[in-house]
Amino acid sequence: MTSEEEHRKNIKELLEDINEKIRSNLIVERQKLIGFSTSEISCNLLALLLHKKNLISPGFNVNHRFFVSEKTAKERFDFDFPQKKKLLDLLVEQEKCRTLLCYGREKEKKLVEKSIENMNKIKEIVQEIIGEDL
Repeated sequence: MTSEEEHRKNIKELLEDINEKIRSNLIVERQKLIGFSTSEISCNLLALLLHKKNLISPGFNVNHRFFVSEKTAKERFDFDFPQKKKLLDLLVEQEKCRTLLCYGREKEKKLVEKSIENMNKIKEIVQEIIGEDL
């Protein structure tokens, strides 16, 4: 079971790691790690939001595979929550970035930056909804 506190801890640790790679100018060289991390942060952010709104049980696991397509995401999250469409669209986009960055040949810096920016959009929306900084 993942508690709200564990989600916060995971988000914080992974964000610190990404920021360290940005400061060290290593985002292209570490793009696979960033792809995994931005995806994991995004899932943790959604899980935290859903826990805060009491929409999922403590044992519910938000898995990146839930966002392989818009259809799959809508099926998995067939209940309402604030800014649902926007968040699910961003999470589907995040899964596309994850797949491109984590598998196959090295990609351009632009895609790594897109993945980070997308994750930051998800973070901003979740922070606004739950009323706290993460």
